[in-house]
Amino acid sequence: MEYRYLGRTGVQISAITLGAQTFGWSVGPEQAFALLDQYLEQGGNYIDAADSYNKGESERIVGSWMRARGIRSRLLLGTKVFFATGDSPNDAGLSRKHIQQSIEESLRRLGTDVIDLYQLHCFDRMTPLDETLRTVDDLVRAGKVRYLGLSNFAPSHLEKAILLSRELAAAPVAALQLEYSLLVRSPEWELLPQCREEGVGTLAWSPLAGGWLSGKYRKGEPLPPDSRAGKGDRWDDGAEQRGGERTWAILEVLRRVAEEVERTPAQVALAWMLQGGRITTALVGARTREQLADNLLAGAVRLSEPQLAALDRASRLELPYPYAFIERYTRKG
Repeated sequence: MEYRYLGRTGVQISAITLGAQTFGWSVGPEQAFALLDQYLEQGGNYIDAADSYNKGESERIVGSWMRARGIRSRLLLGTKVFFATGDSPNDAGLSRKHIQQSIEESLRRLGTDVIDLYQLHCFDRMTPLDETLRTVDDLVRAGKVRYLGLSNFAPSHLEKAILLSRELAAAPVAALQLEYSLLVRSPEWELLPQCREEGVGTLAWSPLAGGWLSGKYRKGEPLPPDSRAGKGDRWDDGAEQRGGERTWAILEVLRRVAEEVERTPAQVALAWMLQGGRITTALVGARTREQLADNLLAGAVRLSEPQLAALDRASRLELPYPYAFIERYTRKG
């Protein structure tokens, strides 16, 4: 397993990390324990959960596993706050009240004293950002949080958080978790360059686009009934969202490159992301040991420059204004 520094924290995180969103949903405790054991054995060191995943069951399963194995000190542990965790109007958002309440519940479910990476799961339009940042800074000073992360923030919100944390002398933004894959490349327009410039680590969620880049879907054929899109588990990953001519064109090139290097499409899709230094870590999820084993092998895949270029061409998005204007007229050194 390769390790990379997470932004400017000085902490090293594995290049492939494990998301626990499926725990307590499509993956029960016994299977989750097997996946976590397998991930740890292969050198993975970061597990990502959230207070809202499956009514807290994801955190409970991860916490139970850590206690059973006695390996908390070997891991980096991440969780998130924003989405609803109850029926009260104040059981969501990034207010001081909800954050203080939510982290105590997360710490209890996870059976730990500190969260390594505490992430704001989404930008909150209704709470002043300074209130949120001061609250997290209080948690850092109290020893309950080590590093602040953001997730699903727009470029302007990211920059505002970075600058405001400096102005307040509060805990800096250490990492950004964002959706990024061969199917979702818009973060390249602004978010990823911002993170590189500001020294913010990046965690790419859904790097296989909800299974679409695993090679299991084929144009003109029915969706496999046991797949995420086939089950209709998530609207985000349905054919009406992910499908389309651009998707099928990307999958065609992805399969061709996979055949050339004798690897699976999923491994090639992850290798494209990791080899190019585009992000710090790819955050994968898995329902089976076979899926996880396949994903973890991606770090050993090496693509040639022509293969990387072919994947780039197939997946490139047309730049909108003002990015296209800047790209055309900005001087390049």
